[in-house]
Amino acid sequence: MKKVVLCLVVALMSFSVFAQKAAYQKVTIQTNGVCENCKKRMMDQVPQWKGVKSCTYDVQTGKLEVTYDAALTSPETLRISVSKLGYDADTVKADAAARAQLPACCTKPKSQGGCGNHSGGCGGCGHHH
Repeated sequence: MKKVVLCLVVALMSFSVFAQKAAYQKVTIQTNGVCENCKKRMMDQVPQWKGVKSCTYDVQTGKLEVTYDAALTSPETLRISVSKLGYDADTVKADAAARAQLPACCTKPKSQGGCGNHSGGCGGCGHHH
């Protein structure tokens, strides 16, 4: 009888372990993205990364918020991945080769005539709106 009870307890505990949801966390990463083109690039790429559940990007502030599974990735890994897209990510500088591949509008700061959020034209960034 004790063996049966013990087996049932072990079985129930193992089911509860499988039923637990991933422990999602959020991190906000400051980037130097400046336009809707930057946003599209991040929104297309970031959700495909291992451990990422979702993300949002605010063009006005350049902030990328990522919801991720802490068992599968980390904030530092996410920052490095953002840098490989060509953008600074907090203190991690953009990968120079990736940055060189970005459209001109994505590399101009808003203060220097970057295309902003594209709502009022883009100042000659070279792509169509």
